[in-house]
Amino acid sequence: MRAAGNDETARVHWDVTERIRIIRRLDFARADRIEATYIEHAKILRAVMQKKPDQAQLLLKTHIEQSKAEVRKITLHTLQAARDRASTA
Repeated sequence: MRAAGNDETARVHWDVTERIRIIRRLDFARADRIEATYIEHAKILRAVMQKKPDQAQLLLKTHIEQSKAEVRKITLHTLQAARDRASTA
């Protein structure tokens, strides 16, 4: 974002990135999610480059919701595994 030369866009991007840091970390914990994220980002960028803002917005919203759902699953699985370990210790 900084390379584009737009300080305001860079600032907004940094703010958003900081707010979703934990989601990004957890969502990148599995190879399948890393691959899915790259594919989803490519589709979003393609829509932007083709000047299809409605499609890009829908793809972005879908990507965010999918990431949140996956992080929720990962978190619940981790909590359950910790409970299981605690109950057998």
